[in-house]
Amino acid sequence: MSEQDELSEPAFAAIGLAVEPVTPPAALRAQILSAAEPTTPVLIHQRRRLPWSLLAAAMVLISVAAFLLGQTLHREVPTGPTVFAMAGHGSLQGAAAKVTDLKADRIAVVEFNGMPGLPPGKVYELWLITSDGRADAAGVFVPDSSGHTVVVVDRSLQGYSVMAVTVEAGPSGVSSPTQQPAMTGNIT
Repeated sequence: MSEQDELSEPAFAAIGLAVEPVTPPAALRAQILSAAEPTTPVLIHQRRRLPWSLLAAAMVLISVAAFLLGQTLHREVPTGPTVFAMAGHGSLQGAAAKVTDLKADRIAVVEFNGMPGLPPGKVYELWLITSDGRADAAGVFVPDSSGHTVVVVDRSLQGYSVMAVTVEAGPSGVSSPTQQPAMTGNIT
């Protein structure tokens, strides 16, 4: 430190004691205090709870959606398979068929047993008949030598009341039955 600095220190200290304290006007005090406040708010970091509440809300929504979907599917899916029998009469006396209606798959599987052999150029034709008597062709077949065969009907049986079999000209059958059915079964 220089000599001038050493002399100045006691002088400066004495000046502070020589002045009487003055209270600043209230307006000046308010202006100084407002200028000293920060202009941007201080952010206090808190633990965020949004993810947990969001997760809980999502779980509730998923649960409700799954419940509603289950209720909808329960109503829309048809009941399990229905089984009914067909019995032969007349020329097909002793022949029988077991029909499994797979409603959910919109198909039916028909297993024939005891079907007699056919004359050359003839086939058995399967028919689906409505309650008002309209017959829709559902397929043609020729059983094996033991009188057995399985036919898949590739459509829903809904709207039909009877399944029937006639003997028709082969190999493709006909568009409407040419004779009375020799085997029938009520669709349940």
